[in-house]
Amino acid sequence: MSTEPDPFDDLVLNDDFIADGPKEATADERIAKANRIARSNDRLKASGEISDGSGKPRFHRVRKSAPWIAIGAIVGITIIVIVLIAR
Repeated sequence: MSTEPDPFDDLVLNDDFIADGPKEATADERIAKANRIARSNDRLKASGEISDGSGKPRFHRVRKSAPWIAIGAIVGITIIVIVLIAR
């Protein structure tokens, strides 16, 4: 066990602690915010400032792994050449 004092020993979870915490928006406020965002997005989409996603490039995992495959092949060939030369 650690001999250091617990930093939470002096923490008191009372009504003042809870009242000082961050306030969460009510469900009605969250719905109103979501509706404002949706209206704004619809307006931007109508004006052509944001796309509908149809032209997005697809994620290709092959592109990320291709350099590692090439590096591995080069390292493997280098090891084989060194072994053949050292023979």
